[in-house]
Amino acid sequence: MNKAPDTGDSTSSATAPPPSGDPLADPTIGAAILASRSLLGFVARSLAPVLEELTLVQFRILVVLETAEPARMADLAESVGVHPSTLSRTVDRLAAGGWVERVPVEGNRREVHVERTEKARELVAEVTRRRRAEIAAALTSLPPEDREKVREGMELFAAAAGEAAPGELLELGL
Repeated sequence: MNKAPDTGDSTSSATAPPPSGDPLADPTIGAAILASRSLLGFVARSLAPVLEELTLVQFRILVVLETAEPARMADLAESVGVHPSTLSRTVDRLAAGGWVERVPVEGNRREVHVERTEKARELVAEVTRRRRAEIAAALTSLPPEDREKVREGMELFAAAAGEAAPGELLELGL
């Protein structure tokens, strides 16, 4: 990527809108779009083997359970942004495949929790490991000072962009 010469001016041309007023011509936006394509490539490659066994929505449920386990069905439906009846059918398919278990709550016959099986834990860990290894390989090709710049830039971008809403991720199965 070509880098604009440093003019010593206190306002960065990379963060200021271009003189034309067209925000799409902003080099920072272009760099972010290019980076998003690279990151999406990491995601796609790490998920490709999973899609032979699970849908993206099913995998998303396993990922959500990683941090919210055990989960009540209603809470899980809200976390992934789907109607409880839709989630129930999806959990049925996951249970049939040995990915999750429905666990009755002691003392409450109406409440059921969903928990991942060891098979599901291993799958999510493997996808994460593949993604982490590929990202690490890309980053280790950079000198340490550039890796630090990437870290700072990614933290700033993540803070500005915020976390995606569950429904937005669900459309992609993430």
